[in-house]
Amino acid sequence: MLFAGHVGAADTVNLWHGYRGAERAAFEQLVEAYNQSQNAVIVRTLAVPYGGYADKLSAALPRGQGPDLFVFAHDRLGGWASAGHTVAPIDDLVDAELRTRFPENLIQAMSFGGHLYGLPFNFKSTALIINTDLVSDAPQTTDELVAEARRHSDRNTGRFGLAYSYTEPFFHGALMNSFGNGPFDARGQLALDSRANIQSLEMLTRWVRSEHILPEEPSSTLVTSLFNQRRAAMVISGPWMLGEIAADIPYKVVPLPRNSDSGRPLAPWAAVEGLFLSPWSRHPQAAVDLMAFLTSRHAAEIMAIEGGQLPANLTAFEHPQVAGDATAMAFRAQLDTAAPIPNFPAMTLIWAPLENSIKKVVKGAAAPEAELHQLQRQISADLARLQRSRARSGADYSMPLWLWLIPVVLILVAAGLWRRYHSGLAAGWRANRNAYLYIAPAMLGMTLLVLFPLVYGLLLSFTDTTVFNEHMPLWSRWAGFDNYVSILADLDLWRGEGAGRSLDFDNFYWTLLITICWTASNVILAVGLALLLALALEKPIFGRGWFRVILILPWAIPNYITALVWKGMFHPQFGAVNQGLQVLGLAPVAWFDSIGASFFTGLVTNVWLSVPFMLVVILGGLQSIPKDLYEAAEVEGAGRWLQFRTITLPLLKPVLIPAVILSVVWTFNMFNVIYLVSDGAPAGANDILITKAFRIGFEKYQYAYAAAYSVVILMLLFGYAIWQTRVSRTLEAAR
Repeated sequence: MLFAGHVGAADTVNLWHGYRGAERAAFEQLVEAYNQSQNAVIVRTLAVPYGGYADKLSAALPRGQGPDLFVFAHDRLGGWASAGHTVAPIDDLVDAELRTRFPENLIQAMSFGGHLYGLPFNFKSTALIINTDLVSDAPQTTDELVAEARRHSDRNTGRFGLAYSYTEPFFHGALMNSFGNGPFDARGQLALDSRANIQSLEMLTRWVRSEHILPEEPSSTLVTSLFNQRRAAMVISGPWMLGEIAADIPYKVVPLPRNSDSGRPLAPWAAVEGLFLSPWSRHPQAAVDLMAFLTSRHAAEIMAIEGGQLPANLTAFEHPQVAGDATAMAFRAQLDTAAPIPNFPAMTLIWAPLENSIKKVVKGAAAPEAELHQLQRQISADLARLQRSRARSGADYSMPLWLWLIPVVLILVAAGLWRRYHSGLAAGWRANRNAYLYIAPAMLGMTLLVLFPLVYGLLLSFTDTTVFNEHMPLWSRWAGFDNYVSILADLDLWRGEGAGRSLDFDNFYWTLLITICWTASNVILAVGLALLLALALEKPIFGRGWFRVILILPWAIPNYITALVWKGMFHPQFGAVNQGLQVLGLAPVAWFDSIGASFFTGLVTNVWLSVPFMLVVILGGLQSIPKDLYEAAEVEGAGRWLQFRTITLPLLKPVLIPAVILSVVWTFNMFNVIYLVSDGAPAGANDILITKAFRIGFEKYQYAYAAAYSVVILMLLFGYAIWQTRVSRTLEAAR
């Protein structure tokens, strides 16, 4: 049993979770029951919105803040344990009896480096969901699955025998694990290019390109929609989809079939939600006692019956109400063949690059073997960079002597400036005290919200900060100009050898070229179209007021909503754009398969968003031009083109030039459109600098390298602003 622990009567244990709805109600009911069952400690829960949950934990725990106990998925355990200061091992706080509540594979999911870091609470995995009106007998092998799916597939009518988000590595894991060990070998070493993984991609490619049983560009929303419209006979999904299935759709859940090629069952990834202990908790034994209560059979039954969860304490499935639920028992049966997501630190680096590789292969843009060899090299290089940063975590904490000179120099400079200008500053303060007081709140806000993050980002760019060493003192991570050299000195635009040689879309100069093309084409088209529309709406045409309102509407809608709408319109099978092309007798376009077509989708979306702003600016400028100038020009015999060139355009420059500068800056950093519409497809080729910096920071966890990327972006925009200002002054002087 648990070791005894003593805490004061007024002590509090803080527990964070990300539950909502029925699962939150059931969970908080259990916590309240625990508070009523003992008086040694008070447990307080906090429901954190799931979208920002991981970031809040990563920001709070390494700094000694946050909860005593938290519920989270197990796949980040390796990174947290390696970085330190985030989770605490609980080996000495639990005994063998408590461990026996859970199957061994779930205990392994909560372990890393030979230590147990938490107790499994719930699990989730995918399974096969079939429409029983369309499929009478569940397939037992992948050959039977394909044969059944082929009977219900007709791409011309948008019907498919099978649908799932097969380009997402979480869903593709079922195939990977049925051939081998997934992304890692038996020793835990990265093995993305193993023969087993190549075979899994070859099978998926056959299903998509030869058998035509799967839809193109799948997403969870599309899969659910197809199933609810009876246009997908079978789907692979998890318990999260069940609440979205229409009431009139008869369905049942069954375990995934056996792989006919390997003879092994399809083994989906299992995500295990665990109860983790903070290393900063003042009451670790009390927290573990709470873990024991929440994972008891009684608690597991409540989470299953009232919360709709799949408890890790499998004795809950013996309860008559749970055992009589065919859906719950199907997911329980699937757990026997499921594989917990590897919790190695490297796993967090794999998701996004592997998804890009799967997309390339299933679209025929790359061969499975060559693509996985390239991916292995790429992830290995990223891992090596993180390992170098981890090595710094063992370095001496002492601050180097030369860094002490920086505050000394700053103090001396400040003293010198004060001696030189203090009389003028004092006189200015006495003369304009009220004005300074009025602007003080704004200056304070600018300092905290703009200047401080800018200075911190600049300092961060000179370090080697990653997810493994972010808790270390800044000076222990100092790397000088290494990040800038790595960004700017990489002049090789190609990667790979022989038949696998291709453009390196991660190269800075390729991304810079795409960013320049993106910015120039968007600004030219937006300004040109807005100018034409403004000139037309300036005339007394019928319905001018209504036209102005309609043309400004795209500006009023949040750009992320507009981006998602356009993404749906460009879907290769179900999008309105391709359907319109087919009505006109034209072939549909695979919009996200090529660099040019994918670039075009973002261009159309962003021009749609940009024209209203430019239209308003230009209309305001046109209304400020005196009409008598045009009347005088007409008297002199000047035509419309001459009037436009000599009157309209010169007098629009004072409003047009600042608007163009703003448009360039906004478009240069237009994250939402690129990320939400094309996601940089194909394979990151259409990423611009800002989306590339995001991927480096939040997909590769190289925070300092991303900061250096951002500083380079700032310098480029600063240089452009100076150049644009000088050109404008030169043109004005020439006149």
